[in-house]
Amino acid sequence: MRTKDEEKERLILESALSIIAKTGLAGLRMSDLAKEAKLATGTVYIYFKDKDQLVRKLYLYLMRTTTSDLSSGIQPDDSIKSKIKKISHNYLLDSILKPQKSIFFEQYFRSPFFHETESVLNEEDQILQPIYQLVLEGQRQDIIKKVNPDLIVTIVCGMLESVAKTAVYTDKIVSDSEWELIFGIVWDAIKS
Repeated sequence: MRTKDEEKERLILESALSIIAKTGLAGLRMSDLAKEAKLATGTVYIYFKDKDQLVRKLYLYLMRTTTSDLSSGIQPDDSIKSKIKKISHNYLLDSILKPQKSIFFEQYFRSPFFHETESVLNEEDQILQPIYQLVLEGQRQDIIKKVNPDLIVTIVCGMLESVAKTAVYTDKIVSDSEWELIFGIVWDAIKS
């Protein structure tokens, strides 16, 4: 059996994301993916046995890369509010600069590909653990509302995704003063 090249796998996943952003999940075909990645179709099948596996791997790949990008600029001694502000700003910028990720996530959660297996749930938990730990720490310190952490994350992400979509569709940059206003609203929604 041939060994898999991580760079080639990443190329396939990024090519799939590009196609999905243009044609949607239903429009993704392995032969088109091979062409986009400039690989033989058989090579794609070495990495992913079928479209189902590819889409699930793409989901986890995007979760990992997005989550690791969110912590950029955070210092260990930053306050809870400062950490949440930096994560939120990074999330907003990522959503504006890489709208194809948002397109994928929106389609994935509404598709038949979305069914959480135990392995996917375990990996999601591992990927999102730093964000949830931050929310839980904020709750322990009575800084963040004591509600289900999923609700806090949903509120923050939902608000920021909405702002990002507007920015992308109107081709408008979010100014520093607008960002301060946006974060003020986000913070007011989750603080104790």
